[in-house]
Amino acid sequence: MGKMVTFFIGLVVGGLAGYVAGVLSAPRPGEETRQDWSDRAIELRERAGETAGRVRQEIGGARPDQAPSTAETDEGSPA
Repeated sequence: MGKMVTFFIGLVVGGLAGYVAGVLSAPRPGEETRQDWSDRAIELRERAGETAGRVRQEIGGARPDQAPSTAETDEGSPA
């Protein structure tokens, strides 16, 4: 019975130590965390839009305004 008591004492002490460590290292409250993630998502969406705009401009400068129609590209190929 001594081993079982020692086991339960260790279980309780370990549980308390885990609880204390969790409380001390917990992040901000949920409300603040959600607001932070929301702000970061908005910022990321804005940056993605800016990047997409730059890519469109670069591609627009590298390609003609209109792609050739299929009739123009298939003239030399057998049907």
